[in-house]
Amino acid sequence: MRTNLRITAAATTALIAALSLSACGSDSGSKGSDKAAASPSASAPATSATDGGRQGASTGGDTAGTTGGTGGTSGSTGGSGSTSGGHSTAKPAKSTGKSSGGQSGSGSGSGSGRHVTCTGSTIKLTATPVSRPINHVLLTATNTGKTTCDAYNAPAVKFSNAQSPIAVDKDTIPQAVVSIAPGQSAYAMVRTQGEPDGTDPYMTSQVVVYFVGAVDNGSVGRSAYASLSKPVGVVDAQAMATYWQSDLGAISAW
Repeated sequence: MRTNLRITAAATTALIAALSLSACGSDSGSKGSDKAAASPSASAPATSATDGGRQGASTGGDTAGTTGGTGGTSGSTGGSGSTSGGHSTAKPAKSTGKSSGGQSGSGSGSGSGRHVTCTGSTIKLTATPVSRPINHVLLTATNTGKTTCDAYNAPAVKFSNAQSPIAVDKDTIPQAVVSIAPGQSAYAMVRTQGEPDGTDPYMTSQVVVYFVGAVDNGSVGRSAYASLSKPVGVVDAQAMATYWQSDLGAISAW
């Protein structure tokens, strides 16, 4: 009987020990599983502190570079100047008052639109006898000034021995005032005598022209003189002049 109790007690002790070992194993496995779950996966690459620092520095540098680039662009747009920390210190460029071609915008001469009355001060007069029609002299008035001048009405023509200007043919009135730009010319034709009527012509080699104003109330300014290449015969009562013309063709056959 005493032997059976000992066997039973021994069996009970062994059973308790086995249960204790089982409980310890289970607890150890659970803790191991918890640690495994908390640890990073072995398959995912870990980022070291050194790599993180490099990435941070790279990102910051890119941002700073972008900001600085913006400031540089602003500086170049504003003209001359420098950039610092992404902010432009450029000053606006001053205007030179010149066009893209480098020329000043001021105008002069005929481009200003200002006209004056033609007078002997700026007109060079030439007188040329023509072969056809006979007994005619062509007057050419050339503007030697720097401003466009207007040749109003007809020239008041006097030959060397005449007492007054010759008559004017009103059928030759131009459609508009004749304007002579610098370097350009206007024309008038003069008939020195008509059909013979028994009056003896006088010979002359000089002609004088007086210029008139817009209202044709007498001469204005200086007169102009011209010498003929050869003497011509003049009969004052038969002599006549045309109005000033811009086109020689209008009076070439007059």
